[in-house]
Amino acid sequence: MLHPSKILKQLGISPLKMFGQNFQVDTHVVANAAVHIPADAVILEIGPGLGAWTEIFLARGHRMVLVEKDRSLAERLRQNYTAPQVVVMEGDFLEVDVTKPPISDCTAVVGNLPFYITSELLLRITGECPQIEHGLFGVQLEVAERLAAGRGSSLAIALSAIGEIRMTGKISRHSFYPPPNVDAALLSFSRKPGRSRPHLRLLLKAAFWGKRKALGTALKKNPFWDKEPVSAGWAPRLAALPPALEELMKRRADDLSAADFCALYDYLCA
Repeated sequence: MLHPSKILKQLGISPLKMFGQNFQVDTHVVANAAVHIPADAVILEIGPGLGAWTEIFLARGHRMVLVEKDRSLAERLRQNYTAPQVVVMEGDFLEVDVTKPPISDCTAVVGNLPFYITSELLLRITGECPQIEHGLFGVQLEVAERLAAGRGSSLAIALSAIGEIRMTGKISRHSFYPPPNVDAALLSFSRKPGRSRPHLRLLLKAAFWGKRKALGTALKKNPFWDKEPVSAGWAPRLAALPPALEELMKRRADDLSAADFCALYDYLCA
């Protein structure tokens, strides 16, 4: 594959900062980590850009759905790849309908995610696409380290509550064109079987709204539960916690694990 700078010059375009475009040049870390995606998976790729990741997974024989926001790049992808192995969709993944084919047919997701909307993308993938069981993502190194730790932020807790998150490799900023200001890393995701907790994010929103406070204080004073019918009965149940959960109320949200929050959620929703 040609260097991204040459391909972009041929297309007469430049990387768009508004789309967070940093095209990966050295993809050997991705190729090594591709084994985290099952061989029979139908793959959704978010922001394929010039197709560096696409080529890796096509070489493994996967069928793919590519969602690309940049019109010029989407057109190039349509010219380079054809159905049925590849379907190209032009649009913003945060706005497309994920409940219908071809996205609803996908069982895995990959993508070198724009750093500025990493959280929104991951939450939509894991929360609104339950059929997707595996993922491989390029994200900012610092974010990857926090998410792999499984605590310290509402996003880390939300992901760890429904899946296993692992950091599978680091990527130097110099592996991109143009190079970003930070290094990146690969995260793998595998969905856990078990109970669905559709409103866990509402609990986390309240907890991390006041994360410098003790959890009990943050939950009692949070401004979100009064606006949501599903949480109407949560405040009374907080007043009658069993001893094990009562101990959690004395700690801060960023000190708690996904298991702690799942136990609290299950009690509130019982």
